[in-house]
Amino acid sequence: MATTSGKSTITVTAEGTERAHFTLLVDGRKIGDGTTGATAKDFVFETDLVQDQAHKVQIQYDNDGYVNGKDRNLIVNEITINGKSVLATDDIVTYDKGAMDGRDVVAGQKGLWWNGTLVVDADKSYFAGDEVAAPAEPTPVDPIPADPIPTEPTPAEPTPGVAKPSGPGFYVAENGNDSWSGKLAAPNADGTDGPFASLAKAQTAMRADATIDTTYVRGGDYYLNNPVWLDGQDSGITFTGYGNEKAVIHGSAQASVSFGLGGARDVTIEGLTFTGGVANGHYVFADNAAGLTFANNTVSGGGYGITVQNSANSKVIGNQFDRTGAEAIFVKAGSNATLVSDNLIRNPNAADRGDAGIWVNGSSDVKIIHNQIENSPEKAIAVGSVQTDGSDATYRATIAFNKVVNANLESNDGGGIYLINRQQDLTDHTIVNNDVSGTTATNPTGQVASWGIYLDDWTSGATVKGNVVHDNIGGVFLHGGWNNTVTENVIAGNSGAQIGLQQDVAWSGWKGKVMSGNDISGNVVDVSEGMAVHIYGPAGVGNIHNNFYSSLDPSKDLFDVWPQVLAGGGKGHLAEWHAAGYDEGSVTLDPGFVNPGADDFTLSANSPVYGMGFDHIPYDDIGLLG
Repeated sequence: MATTSGKSTITVTAEGTERAHFTLLVDGRKIGDGTTGATAKDFVFETDLVQDQAHKVQIQYDNDGYVNGKDRNLIVNEITINGKSVLATDDIVTYDKGAMDGRDVVAGQKGLWWNGTLVVDADKSYFAGDEVAAPAEPTPVDPIPADPIPTEPTPAEPTPGVAKPSGPGFYVAENGNDSWSGKLAAPNADGTDGPFASLAKAQTAMRADATIDTTYVRGGDYYLNNPVWLDGQDSGITFTGYGNEKAVIHGSAQASVSFGLGGARDVTIEGLTFTGGVANGHYVFADNAAGLTFANNTVSGGGYGITVQNSANSKVIGNQFDRTGAEAIFVKAGSNATLVSDNLIRNPNAADRGDAGIWVNGSSDVKIIHNQIENSPEKAIAVGSVQTDGSDATYRATIAFNKVVNANLESNDGGGIYLINRQQDLTDHTIVNNDVSGTTATNPTGQVASWGIYLDDWTSGATVKGNVVHDNIGGVFLHGGWNNTVTENVIAGNSGAQIGLQQDVAWSGWKGKVMSGNDISGNVVDVSEGMAVHIYGPAGVGNIHNNFYSSLDPSKDLFDVWPQVLAGGGKGHLAEWHAAGYDEGSVTLDPGFVNPGADDFTLSANSPVYGMGFDHIPYDDIGLLG
């Protein structure tokens, strides 16, 4: 599509996979849109713009996704403004990833692997009043420009970008040779020198040369019959992709690990694509290492994605995972102070191995922030200990600003965000400002334990604040723990109970302390569906007070307490609930949701709860940083 009249002509030369769609805007105003095919095409837009004035020309890519098992991408080859050519990599072009909000802006690039906007900051010379080019009909793209410009290979699926080489390094390429020096990015003219052919040769070269600690892997396919094992000799090195070229590391049945790290410190693996691994293997496995960084990689299929064990102060940031057979990210014992941030995880545990997209066990002070996890067969994020002797105890985890969509799809017992604490002590975990929706069960109408946020098996001393927990089976559940705080959350539209507390831990009965000291207050609890509160054993398992209830029919039995302390028996209506001593100071009101009919439980700016002590939830900061 394009506008049909005007004195300025803007041509976007673009192609894409799986019908990538873009909208052309100028200064934020929509001019037209286009849907690309596999062959480059000119999209011509004509519009009236103020002449002799600078304008921002914006190409907004808006339908990123996987279609028919393939990734959709938009490739912008050229933008022509009134006859003047602009390349996506020119200095006046930037790439505003995600929302067009100026928050995650990088240098322009022709391949858009995520939704985002190319912004051309065109000065007034592009819109000179006497030099405006006459509108032209679309013309086919010349496949061979008069002045050939080197282009990056077009990835078939997204590869987060990394910078091109800025210092000395070794190079690995498909057309390389392990007998060469490895110091050239491409073979020289007479074929006597160039990049290496293998990662193993680059590793050996970095060990031998104290001045070079980085290997750039050019685009292409690399098949590993043996893993790359890094030890103490390899501390401080980096394996990284080359710009936006797609370097694909294929696993094999002979190599259950692609990159193994043991004893290495401060190693970086960045901008690579991992695929073809075995279901019982690991693409990256680190043990007895430290200070590792795994950034901007793409991981699909196989078994475990990135596993760090006994590897403290590591970072797993900005990666994309799709259909890993087991956990996409596994932070195992001894990996304290690890950061897991800004990762997109889709369909983890696809080979029916493991039980969470992100699983943290036996490691303390771990931060899990700004991730998005979609379509998990069991838990999306799981943190804690499964041993009762404390040998895998986990403390002070921070789970914040994550977006969880559709967890527990193939289980009747689990949660979107799931904590477990079988050593039975105070954890000091913090679960704050997450959005959790769609947590369901294999048999959602049967006997299930499925909750958006699930503090299971004696999880104690945790703070759950400022989360939006909506459209799950259950909202927030406390199971056997004590001294937990659940406050200022939005818990809405869940089909079961919005809030649940249960003393009995089924697999071991009443073992442990009696639940006490749990405070549930200041929450917005919407009961347009399901029950309000469910309690099973002793009546004082939690102090529930000063909450804000909405869509609560006072005549219905929406409160469920066992033992039977309500006047009507096990279940009762609001007056019976109050008469039993619950929810002192609580009120019913309209909290002013933006669009609850569309499952948007964002609180409007004039919500009455803000004047009653409820802190603003930073909705726009939840999810991926990009």
